[in-house]
Amino acid sequence: MQTRSVNKYIFFFLISVFNAATVSADNLDAGKKAYLDYDFDSAVKIFEPLAQSGDEEAQRYLELIYKSGYQKPTYKDGKAAYLRNDYKRAFEILLPLAKNGDSWSQYIVSLMYESGNGVEKDQEEAIKWLILAAESGVPKIQYDLGIRYFYGYGIEKNYSEAAKWWRSSANAGIADSQYNLGLMKYRGIGIPKDKEEAKLLVEKAATQGHDKAQHRLAMIYALDEKDFETGLIWLKKSAKQNNVEAQYNLGIFFEKGYGLQKDLNKAKEWYRLAADQGLESAVEKLKTLEEKQNVEVRLENNVDFAESEQQSSETTQVKSSNKLNLTNWLREQAPNQYIIQLVSVVTEKAVINFIEKETFNNDRVGYVEVTVNGITRYAAIYGLYDSYENAKTAISALPPSMNTKPWVRKIEIIKKILN
Repeated sequence: MQTRSVNKYIFFFLISVFNAATVSADNLDAGKKAYLDYDFDSAVKIFEPLAQSGDEEAQRYLELIYKSGYQKPTYKDGKAAYLRNDYKRAFEILLPLAKNGDSWSQYIVSLMYESGNGVEKDQEEAIKWLILAAESGVPKIQYDLGIRYFYGYGIEKNYSEAAKWWRSSANAGIADSQYNLGLMKYRGIGIPKDKEEAKLLVEKAATQGHDKAQHRLAMIYALDEKDFETGLIWLKKSAKQNNVEAQYNLGIFFEKGYGLQKDLNKAKEWYRLAADQGLESAVEKLKTLEEKQNVEVRLENNVDFAESEQQSSETTQVKSSNKLNLTNWLREQAPNQYIIQLVSVVTEKAVINFIEKETFNNDRVGYVEVTVNGITRYAAIYGLYDSYENAKTAISALPPSMNTKPWVRKIEIIKKILN
């Protein structure tokens, strides 16, 4: 009985080897046919896995193809396929490059495993490739890995690991990493508190134009060192980049006279900018100041004044909304196209005011209504482009007076959050 059982296993083993050899031979024949038809793309796809498994004939054919002048697909080709949603082709190109140690190929392969685009979703594989990419020394990828460890995205939360990768990235000059590591040091999050080192890190990011770092540095000077004049310099830089907290705190500076003369009108201007972005404390501050300054006017003719203001506001809003609201238009666009997002605010009036104060060359400018974390927001959008690259190029043609940082967004993504 034992001999018969052993013979049975040997039989099935030989059958499996025969089948594998048959498949390999069939694939080799298909590769040869593609080669003779000058379909080198198909030939390479067939020969590469065979060559990697040790098939010498497949290796020779690959050598002939490459000697003929055929260009082996590069990371740039894989990235282009990824951006046009051809995930299958992107994975075919990028996985061999990732296995050969190409950092950015490893990074995109990680994203594909994480999202399940072009390959079965696998979080362990996603993190494996991300760590490999970060270990190769690319600062921006190290920053991303730090984010994963800090928040526990797809991996167990680990502040020490987050700090390690952010420090490596910060040393290479990445402002986001400098700022994040600075905050960890400032507050003692998972690592020893060190306000001196925190200030140095935050200042490095601030000098690179990082608006959040500029705001934090301003608060360090104002609150920790009582140096309101230096704090004011950094606060203005951050507020002019549309940082809502900086705008609010600059209002505080003008209202209280920190480092400058009191100026309630200036305070109101900055509170209003912060309020337009939905900061509730700025809305309340603005109401308080306006009530103090306008008490006499309201007492003289409170009812008539309020009614005329309401009618004017409603008329303007309806008129502008009909023309500028592109929510329904965007629903009709192809999901693989792109637009430029200019700004996102929480009031319709604010987004209309933003659009109407600028002069745009493209008629296709307006806003869409979206829901983010359960809150309705109004996003100003511009243009319509068939590729990420074209949209990115178009940003340079936007009005230079715009005090925002536009970015490219895929229509497929925005459609998911439309009201």
